[in-house]
Amino acid sequence: MGDFEDELNSPLTVRRLHLLLEIRRHASENRHNSADVLWLRAEAMRATDDGDRFLDNDLEALLDRKWIFYEKASGPVTDVTITRVGLDVAEEFEHYRSDPRKRAQAARSSVLQWLYDEYLQGSNSPNISRFSTSTYGAFYGSEFTEGEIVQATRHLRDQQLIQGKAAMGGPIVRPQISPYGIQRIEHEDKPAAVVASERASVTYNYHFNNDGPVNLANNSPGAQQSITLTTTQINDARMATSAFSQTLPILGIPEERQAEAKQVITELEEETTAAAPQPGRLKSLLNKVVELAVLGTAEGAVGAVISLAEKAIEGL
Repeated sequence: MGDFEDELNSPLTVRRLHLLLEIRRHASENRHNSADVLWLRAEAMRATDDGDRFLDNDLEALLDRKWIFYEKASGPVTDVTITRVGLDVAEEFEHYRSDPRKRAQAARSSVLQWLYDEYLQGSNSPNISRFSTSTYGAFYGSEFTEGEIVQATRHLRDQQLIQGKAAMGGPIVRPQISPYGIQRIEHEDKPAAVVASERASVTYNYHFNNDGPVNLANNSPGAQQSITLTTTQINDARMATSAFSQTLPILGIPEERQAEAKQVITELEEETTAAAPQPGRLKSLLNKVVELAVLGTAEGAVGAVISLAEKAIEGL
């Protein structure tokens, strides 16, 4: 399981695993394990201007890993066959993100991080219903259930990490992060479960059934913390900024997002050289780097940029 968990550190891999799940879902209706991907292509193009290119790149990556098979031709791919290896990988991913223990831990960590972000933005006791539609409302793209949220909020209150009253048999309706909860967030590395929820939100996921619209979620708290950053934290942010700036011409980010990428680089350079860089703003901008980089097609460069950006984010 360790190697598989390591693979989930890559947003590109997570995106392609979601695609594999969709292919498996449709292939299960065909005894030959084949799936028509024309519907996928149509939905991908509807979701983003460059969706067609994303799909072709992802299908080729699945082919290279022998998770699917199709004959390469001059035209667009119309149908694919999921292989035995692909079926095993899809089953492993589905089992991983459905594991009750991992989901319970993820729900607790994610609710607490969500409340911390809300606190930074001046919302001290938000309605818990907003959690489900937030960046943190899912574990690798699989939404937390109402029961999981109820258990998470009650556990956090029992641990004195949050405060609030619970409805009869329900969650803490308007939870508020406690001083102890704030201290826990600010003095510990971000739990892997929270990173997983964030990663799913900045990945171009393939959910074309009843899972809602397909888009790129923007995790941008936009809040500022009055915390003095260490030299290491600032240097990590600068390294991520430099890597994004230097590789931008070869990352393969869509042309219509290039101006946005350059603006993010400019703002990061200004913030990292400021007299007192703000952690909240740096985190917001670095999350934007991840969001934009994952759109690229140059896997090696994309992976390097995302790795540096995530390292900087986790250090803030």
